[in-house]
Amino acid sequence: MPLYHVTHHTRYRHRSSATAAWQSLRLHPRDEPVQHCEGFELEIRPLPADLTSRPDVFGNRHHLFTLREPHTELAITSRSLVRRDEPALPAPGSTPSLAVARAEVSTVIANGSHFSLEQFLHASPSVPLLPAARELAAGLEAGDRPGFEWLAALGARFGKEFKFDPEATTVSTPLAEVLEHRRGVCQDFAHLFISCVRQHGLPAAYVSGYLLTTPPPGKPRLRGADASHAWVSVFLPGSGWIDYDPTNTCFVATGHIVVARGRDFSDVSPVKGLFTGGGAHTLATAITVVPAN
Repeated sequence: MPLYHVTHHTRYRHRSSATAAWQSLRLHPRDEPVQHCEGFELEIRPLPADLTSRPDVFGNRHHLFTLREPHTELAITSRSLVRRDEPALPAPGSTPSLAVARAEVSTVIANGSHFSLEQFLHASPSVPLLPAARELAAGLEAGDRPGFEWLAALGARFGKEFKFDPEATTVSTPLAEVLEHRRGVCQDFAHLFISCVRQHGLPAAYVSGYLLTTPPPGKPRLRGADASHAWVSVFLPGSGWIDYDPTNTCFVATGHIVVARGRDFSDVSPVKGLFTGGGAHTLATAITVVPAN
């Protein structure tokens, strides 16, 4: 089970003095069946007046703090030690077809055994259910293709139709614009993939996290390293949640570190908050994920 050191630096610089700050952080990697966070440190400068931590509704570790002294710079650094294993994937041909999977999802929601799945089937603040997004999977259901293979085929289509371009979008670019220009970053592709999958009847969640900065020898460097990354998690009856990275057209592996899960980016933003005063500010981030053994 590989062990990784993860460092995430965030720095705000203000044009003039800010008198107070209220910040919300989701930087603590999750504990999951194939992942365990063995250590976590949070350093904040200037020191906050208070700092609290609690789980949110999705099971993510949520930190909140208040800064009540004048400052022109706020620096937030998290350091994590994470053990990550290879997720088990379904055997080829072992998952039900999309039509059968849809019916089974409806049944488990109706009987109350997995009622929480329903929130991942509908539109959410950053994921409108656009008809054009649904059409991205047109023709992929032919021949009762198993659900797992359907996901792989949809990902391959994304890889052909969309181009990774860090200059094409911002955090607030509408999904319809991403569809029109066929360019964007991991957040855009995750939201678009989710919109498509939900409209085909499968619950889909947004996952924020990190990628291994330098891949093992012989492995390609994935798009999205050196920054917060995003991918999707799709629920397939009989197999559970399966994570897929549409930016890199691959199912996730040991080099994907999970930090938070939610309906879309608005649920899992790594750092967000408010300032009093300060005028305009700049925000800079730096992330490294390196093997610890």
